[in-house]
Amino acid sequence: MYLGNAAELGLNKAVYGNPTHPYTKALMSAVPLPDPIAERNKVIQLLEGDLPSPINPPSGCVFRTRCPLADEECAQIKPVLEGTINHRVACLKNKVEVA
Repeated sequence: MYLGNAAELGLNKAVYGNPTHPYTKALMSAVPLPDPIAERNKVIQLLEGDLPSPINPPSGCVFRTRCPLADEECAQIKPVLEGTINHRVACLKNKVEVA
């Protein structure tokens, strides 16, 4: 969830094992790993950009002001959850691969 909107939804294995939405990827990169070597070597995806106001959210995708993939289309269209029953993502630029 980001500003009250679902960003990614699915089975634990699908979402945790292969996060697709940029916000989910950033959240998952911040989770500590029990392996000290893996923890030292992991890359944390920091979010940049402006924090939007929940009272006055941005048009289109509410995550677009912090999203590294955002473009003009993201300002115009609010994404909906799409994908499979096991893994859905609300992103115009990153789609869940349907196998």
